[in-house]
Amino acid sequence: KVSEMALTGEPDDVAKTWKIKVQKADEPEKLTPENMVFSGCSVTNGRGRGVVVSTGMGTRIGRIAQLIAEADGGKPKKKCGCLPDVSGNATPLQTSLENLGARIGVLAIAVCVLIFIFGVAMKRQDPVNPGSPALYMVLIAVTLAVAAIPEGIPLCVTISLSIGCSDMVKKNVLVRKLAAVETLGSASVICSDKTGTLTEGKM
Repeated sequence: KVSEMALTGEPDDVAKTWKIKVQKADEPEKLTPENMVFSGCSVTNGRGRGVVVSTGMGTRIGRIAQLIAEADGGKPKKKCGCLPDVSGNATPLQTSLENLGARIGVLAIAVCVLIFIFGVAMKRQDPVNPGSPALYMVLIAVTLAVAAIPEGIPLCVTISLSIGCSDMVKKNVLVRKLAAVETLGSASVICSDKTGTLTEGKM
């Protein structure tokens, strides 16, 4: 028997056999077949000989680690157009903020271009240092563009999430990632198959 708790999370020992089993075409691949012992698992009863078929990242533990690394390092891909494609690992709040920032940026650029065109057409000049209307309107347009960008939104969101994290700590909830506070608030269904995770039937 083998303890596969490190791989599957199940505390019960699993019996292993030497018999070769042919997988059917319509049968899904098992995470831990009965005739294989996996890296990271320990033998609790019996003895036997085996043939090593995979090492390193080719093992089950290695594949799981690779999937986790890809999930953590995944970046949202950009799509054509003015708005970013945030359909990757971004939280709903991050998606909303990126879309809002993109829309505000496009609107600010459009307004600045219009102000520049009208200012040059009306020959607006600096009353203190009269000179080229185009140069004066460029400075005005750039100033408006910088002022229109909401630089304080990320800071406000971070402070709000930190306050929520502090409230959850008071209720004995350990938050590893700040974005998890907002993501958990948007969740409607939580699936868990780990034995012993939910012990009182409440959260």
